[in-house]
Amino acid sequence: MSDAWREMTSEPDNHRRWIAVIFYRTEAGQVDVEHHFEELEDLHMLVERGPDWNTIISIDVRLNPRRVLYPNDTVEQARMR
Repeated sequence: MSDAWREMTSEPDNHRRWIAVIFYRTEAGQVDVEHHFEELEDLHMLVERGPDWNTIISIDVRLNPRRVLYPNDTVEQARMR
């Protein structure tokens, strides 16, 4: 994995909806790359253009806490909007 690839794909953007951390297996040990993106379907292209997907250990996806508009919302409250 080149430094240029890492910089291009993992530049933090606090205004994006989702954060995914992809954990890769390397000869030097585990490497994690954080991605910020807007739509879940974008994760597919991040995986495809990264190192070979066979080297992925795991992927953690979470909602960006800085983007949450209704931090205490429940499913029922969201349905009412």
